[in-house]
Formats: sequence, structure tokens, C-alpha cells
Amino acid sequence: MKKDFLYWCLTGIVCLLIVSCKRRQAVVVYFENDVHCAVDAYVDIAAMRDSALLTTPYVSVVSSGDFFQGDIVGSISQGEYIVDIMNTVPYDVVTLGNHEFDYGLVQQKRLCERLTADVVCCNLSHRNAGGMLYPGYVIREYGPVRVACVGVATPSTMHTSTPTFFMDSTGQVVYDFHQEDTFECVQRAADEARRKGADYVIVLSHLGDDSPMGNSPELIRATRGIDVVLDGHAHHVIRQRMNNAEGKEVWLASTGSKGKYVGELTIPAEGGVKIRLIDPVTISDSLLPARVTDKIAEIESRLDSLVNKPVGYSEVNLLDRDSHKTRIIRWQETNLSDFTADAMRAVGGGQIGVMHGGGLRAPIDTGTITLGELISLFPFNNRLAKVRMTGQQLLDAMEVSVASYPVESGDFHICSGLRYSIDPSVASSVQWDEMKMFCGVGDTRRIVRMEVETADGKWEAIDPEASYTVSGLNYTLLSGGASGMFRYAEPMQTEDMKDTDILLRYLQLLGDTIRANRYPENLHERRFEVL
Repeated sequence: MKKDFLYWCLTGIVCLLIVSCKRRQAVVVYFENDVHCAVDAYVDIAAMRDSALLTTPYVSVVSSGDFFQGDIVGSISQGEYIVDIMNTVPYDVVTLGNHEFDYGLVQQKRLCERLTADVVCCNLSHRNAGGMLYPGYVIREYGPVRVACVGVATPSTMHTSTPTFFMDSTGQVVYDFHQEDTFECVQRAADEARRKGADYVIVLSHLGDDSPMGNSPELIRATRGIDVVLDGHAHHVIRQRMNNAEGKEVWLASTGSKGKYVGELTIPAEGGVKIRLIDPVTISDSLLPARVTDKIAEIESRLDSLVNKPVGYSEVNLLDRDSHKTRIIRWQETNLSDFTADAMRAVGGGQIGVMHGGGLRAPIDTGTITLGELISLFPFNNRLAKVRMTGQQLLDAMEVSVASYPVESGDFHICSGLRYSIDPSVASSVQWDEMKMFCGVGDTRRIVRMEVETADGKWEAIDPEASYTVSGLNYTLLSGGASGMFRYAEPMQTEDMKDTDILLRYLQLLGDTIRANRYPENLHERRFEVL
């Protein structure tokens, strides 16, 4: 009798152990950030997901944002093709990057509804309607392990996207990214997830580790109860541990951009968290899933005839970076910024043409220019705009352009028909309102000289009392982009024209060829001078 009892006890223990082992298997979460339409990255992350499923049933794929925009495949379809590809991976949870809003709020919502993944964002609400637009978090169950994913969007999204997207018809801001209490939003979501039984809390963050208005290291130091922050926005490669508000270690990780790495977060059966970053070159071609490669091939076949269409020729490389591959177009003049500013002036008909560095997303190489290159340069689907403003308003606006110099800024402008010099030793006195939008200039000024080109090609000092017409993109001139530096200008009627069509029209005016003597790589005519 004792033997039978012992036998059944041992049998029961073995069965419990077997069941326990089956249930408590490793949880693997693959993550990325800032893919920006580099579609091959989706093949890599799907391959890693499929491979992990051979050893554990508990595998998920997440994103920390900026996937809808960044290249032709996104801009031509306004993000639709990217949704199609992501759904084949498939994704489980995503949060929103600032560029998810580049096609407007209506399209952003439509795209998110089409995603099979859960969209989480704890700091985006509607001021009038009340409540959050998306759940702040979602809890996923992996056997006995419950993992919460909290999402947090870039607090400054209203400025880095198009400000008017977040306003009503009267110009009142109706959407709130909780810029002043972002960390509190994250803490509330994390606390609620813990109360509802989450064993682990992962934050999908699009803050960046170097943002001056609330970054990921600051988030970690200000919060508790979070195990991992998977970060985006800054395009940095990060794998480190930091202490939170209670002195406990929290993982901070980021995969760079455009699929530079695939992130792998593992929760072993025995508990804890492990993080590694995987170089895609180590992924065997035999593992690449056909469902994703076939979808990409299908989409690319639709694009080929369009994007490869020749539209002109360039005798010179139009540059956005220096010889060391460092991006300079957001704080220095280049022949690319000169070319695009000239296009705005010539096609838009303003006395002055303006182009902000943040809107220039790709260089143009020597040789045949394709439509695809122009779309890569201008991926945002902006339109031609024209305004009237006084010389004093121009002087004030250009102070915004150089407020951050020599730190790069998307607000930095190169102009056509206008040139200016600055003294960077003078502290910027640009004034901002509560929404971090330009509202005035103080007593000190960095601009020490500004001249406007006359009809006969001569240069004369700008007249603060005179009126000037300025042509450029609706993003900066009409929609509050570039921190609202042109917000006080008077809108004017102009031809309705897409941004890439502006470049096509200008190429026609140039006889379809960009000449090296007109736009040399080593600039001989400076429109922006540092004293």
C-alpha cells in the first residue's frame, strides 16, 4: 500500500513538473524602432520570429514607432504598403512615432485600424472629447507570465509633424501629447498594468535618449515598476542598464534605424530579462520567410515603372552630408538646399524662396535623376505655398532658423533671393509660447546682416518696413511647421502643386539638367555666413 501511495505521489510530481515545464517556457520579444520604410528589415525580424517559434510558443514582435514614413514605398501609398508588409510579419504591439502623423490624423487613424497589431499610446488625448485616443498599454499572456507593453509617443510631435493637423477649424489645439506630464502618463499606465497582474512592464518609447524635452534616460530615472524601455526617435544603438527612481536596474535598448539591428528581449523560464542586438547579416538566407519577401516583391513591382522613370540629369552630386558622411544640411548650406530653395522661388513666384533642412531627406547623385529620387528627397506629400510678410517678420523668422546653431535643427533654412550672416556667440533670444511655438524675439539677435536680391540681380539690405513675398512648402509657410516661424505671415493664392512636381517644373526650367557650374559641390556663393 505504501509503495502504491509513493508511486502515485512521484507520478503526480513528475506530471506537475512536465506541465510546469511546458507552461513556463522562455518568452521572446523581437523589437525595432525607426524602420522608416526600409522594408528589408521586416524580412529579418520575421525570420527571427519564425526561428524562435521552433523553440518556444511565446514569441512576439513589437515596434517603438516611425514605420509609416521615410521612403518611396511609404510616401506613394501614404503608409498603406507598410501596413500590408507589417501585417505579414505579423506584429503584436506598436506605439506611435512622430512620423506616424505625417499624412494627417485621418490617415493615421485609418492605418492604425488596418494594423493587426495592438496600438498603445499613453500620452495622446483629445482635449475636447476627453479620454485617450489609444489604450495606454496592453497585457499579453505567455503561459503563466503576463507582460505589459506601455506605449509613449514623442511629446513634441505637434512640432515635428504638421501643427495644423492637431488643431480644429478655428486654429485651437485640440490634441494633447502631454508634453508637461509625459512621465506621469507612463507611470500611471505602468502602475495600472501592475495592479492588473503584469509580471513585467516593457515601455515602447519614442522619446529618444537625447531629446531636451523629456528623453528615455530621464524617463527611467523618474519612474518605478518598469523593467525595460525599448526606445526610438534618436536613431541610436543602445544596450545598457540604468537605475530607476528606486535604484533598481532597468534595461534601455534601441536598434538604430532602418533595420540596422534586430532587438531580442528574452524572459527565460527562470525569470529575469536578457537583451541582445542581432546584426541582420548573421541571419541565414534560408530562414527568410516567403510570405514577407513575396509581399515586398509584389509591392516593389507596382512601384518600379513609376520610381525608375527618368525625369532629368545632374552633372553634380547634390549633397546633404559632408565627406565624412555626417549630415550637415540642418545647420549648413549645401548645393542641395540651394537647388531646392531656388525651385521654391522660381516655381512659386515669390521674391524669396525658402527651404528647411528637416524637409530634405535624401541627396541627388550625379547622373540620371529618377522620379523615385525626387520622392525620396521630398517624401512628405507637401504642397506649394506663398505668403506675404514684412522685412521685420522675415528677420524674426530667420532668428528661429538659427536659434539652435551650431546644433542641427530641422528648422534651419536656406533661402533663394535672400542671404544672411550670423554671430553664433550671441545667445538666441527667440521666445516660445506654452506649446513651444515661436512667438517673438527678445533684445539680442544672432543675425547681423540680411540682404534681399533685387529684380536686377543686385543685393540690398532688408527693409523692416517693406513687404516681401515668400514661396515654399505649406508645411512651414501655412501649417505651423519649423516651430511656427512663419505663423504671422499673410497667406497668398498660388498654384496648387505637389512638392515633387515643384522640382519637376524647376528641372524643366533648367533644361532638364542640373549644371555643375550652377550648383557646385564646393559652394562659391554663400547664402548663409557664420562670422
